[in-house]
Amino acid sequence: MNAKHASRFETIGLEDLEQVQLMERTDKKFLVPVTMLPSILQEIELHYFILEINAKRLQQYHTHYFDTADDLLYSNHHNGKLNRYKVRKRTYVDTQASFLEVKQKTNKGKTIKQRLPIEENHPALNEQEKEFIRRVSPINPDKLLPKSANQFQRLTLADKQLTERCTIDFNLQVKSDSRIVTLEEFAIIEVKQDRFSRSSMLTNCLFENRIKPMGFSKYCIGRVLVEDNIKKNTFKPKIRTLTKLIQN
Repeated sequence: MNAKHASRFETIGLEDLEQVQLMERTDKKFLVPVTMLPSILQEIELHYFILEINAKRLQQYHTHYFDTADDLLYSNHHNGKLNRYKVRKRTYVDTQASFLEVKQKTNKGKTIKQRLPIEENHPALNEQEKEFIRRVSPINPDKLLPKSANQFQRLTLADKQLTERCTIDFNLQVKSDSRIVTLEEFAIIEVKQDRFSRSSMLTNCLFENRIKPMGFSKYCIGRVLVEDNIKKNTFKPKIRTLTKLIQN
């Protein structure tokens, strides 16, 4: 998979895409074999813009994730707790912009993201960053430690009505202190809307190709893949799905 498969889309710039930020949203994720992406993109190319930055349609992302020593944020996700949080630092490599991001999954199924611009993506938290976490979440930032990191490539789409934003992530590489795992066989597609609507051309295309929604956390699944001694019972069906995609 490379940028040439997205060459027929009309482009949108970062400034115009900001109209579709959807910092509070509903979202659905899909796991798709990368071999299917060219045909899916061809089916929807007339209905979406694609983000282009510095003449590039394929962007690079680097992320550090934080959690407590006893993995409270991971465990809340594993156990299906709502009103759960995720804390990360992310660098948007092509614009050299970095943010501290706190994501909340509410008990109504909404995803709320709040972020603070930062100068550099260090795997540590300074006092300003800790104060931001205290302000936007119930998490004690003094207990947060760097737990894992990843990097991936992304295509970003917006529908022509600017009501929907879609991301397509692939070439996901997950890192721990002692291990690196690269997943090249599948892509993670996320459809983000103010509220879920079946008018999404991409969602309809995926359904027609018999691809069903499936929750997928890069943080949680990433840790399962690089750490042997971590609780993972809830995520075993997803790992089996990944294994099938890899084997096919």
